Amino acid sequence: MNKPVFYDTDCLECFLFVDAGHILEELFSKIIIPEQVYSEIMAENTPAIVKKNFKNLKNRFVEIKEISFLSQEYTTYNLIKKGLWSKPGKICGSDESAAITLAHLNNGLVASNNLSDVEEYIESLDIELITSSMILSKAVERDIISKENTDDLWKGMINKGIKLPKESFSDYFDELYETDCERFLNNKS
Repeated sequence: MNKPVFYDTDCLECFLFVDAGHILEELFSKIIIPEQVYSEIMAENTPAIVKKNFKNLKNRFVEIKEISFLSQEYTTYNLIKKGLWSKPGKICGSDESAAITLAHLNNGLVASNNLSDVEEYIESLDIELITSSMILSKAVERDIISKENTDDLWKGMINKGIKLPKESFSDYFDELYETDCERFLNNKS
């Protein structure tokens, strides 16, 4: 990936819940999370396994990005968060709003599974998007993990309550992956 990747909480947690942070480390030189995502991950009600696996990543290659008060980033973040940036007034959570803002102003990608929240913004702002399903597919393509092992991770994510587009990774990879790349990655990063 040649662009910085800005994660929202749900996409990052997919990997943390199933102890698959190594996949992110092998695919990306670093990942960037807004301070809002860091706060959600470190919240009291976040499962201990997510915090533990995040701390292992954080020590190695996660950059936490703050949106400074009174900056252009802060203004954009507030407009998106309050639904004032889009025509129908689509309101996003603080983590999605921050990831969209940082990707928009830093020529990056948004890593999110919340398509209903972010899709309008990525289209109107011409931001590329990558989902956890696409990240797993990239890992399979680059021989970081086998398709069979990815099916096991996929099942683990579903068992943790994570909503994924298909019942199995193999079904996603065979039926939707190429379409998602065409739809969300302008240059097939």
